[in-house]
Amino acid sequence: MDMSKMQRNDARPMDGVSGLSEIGVRDLSYKMVFIACHVSTTDTRFGFNSNAHNVQDGDDDEQPEMKISSLSRNEQAIIVGMKDQQDLLTKMAESIAPNVFGHLDVKKGLLLQLFGGIGKKTSDNIKLRGDINICIVGDPATAKSQFLKYICGFLPRAIYTSGKSSSAAGLTASVRKDIETGEYCIEAGALMLADYGICCIDEFDKMDIKDQVAIHEAMEQQTISIAKAGIQATLNARTSILAAANPLFGRYDRAKSLKQNVDISPPIMSRFDLFFVIFDEKNDANDFLIANHIVSMHRSKDEAMR
Repeated sequence: MDMSKMQRNDARPMDGVSGLSEIGVRDLSYKMVFIACHVSTTDTRFGFNSNAHNVQDGDDDEQPEMKISSLSRNEQAIIVGMKDQQDLLTKMAESIAPNVFGHLDVKKGLLLQLFGGIGKKTSDNIKLRGDINICIVGDPATAKSQFLKYICGFLPRAIYTSGKSSSAAGLTASVRKDIETGEYCIEAGALMLADYGICCIDEFDKMDIKDQVAIHEAMEQQTISIAKAGIQATLNARTSILAAANPLFGRYDRAKSLKQNVDISPPIMSRFDLFFVIFDEKNDANDFLIANHIVSMHRSKDEAMR
């Protein structure tokens, strides 16, 4: 046998595939595809299974029964027994953000926002939103951001964002080109991701005017209309907005009106249902209670929350 031929044959498996670029063939690209007959959720927040609540529109009456059946008998007895308690609204409001001392009116407003309202339709088939938009205005270091972070940690479909670092496309929706197909697609923003939830926007007054204009429609009509790159769509943004803003000159001036203290346009202010103004007053008795609450939170957290 010819030794040169043997050496050439032995080397062939090690050469690999070559010369594709010269004949105009591109490299192979792979796409991962999952084919499934059933999908179940492994992450069950608050003890609920999301698949247990996937009912159709005509089966709304069965949904509360599914939620109740997922609770234990002891939990059901506790929830049913709450209706006989006195001043239940105040007790439920005090359970919101227990690490924040006082601000009971703000907590009641957040409680109403969590429950939400009932959307209605007029005789002309015009939708009236039932969600509540809240804006908290106050001096620095008055626990405004703590309220927002607590709501985001408590509610499953809540989005936290900062107004200074958020753009109009990041809040509503943007159009980008898909790398694999080359087609244009819509990428959801914060308001779309918080559908049927709450979108918490911190430093709301630091947003640019053009970015504030982008959420006009989302705050009132609860929809987002987009027309870019040949795509025309109307997307749902059925969310409540919880915003926190600082006064215009650092501290709130009581001699001026709310509009003069906050750098927010009048159309945006008209879309907020509740405004809460928090003052940083110099009161020795109140400061002592706040300091005592903070120390108790660090020493014995369970007793401080009672």
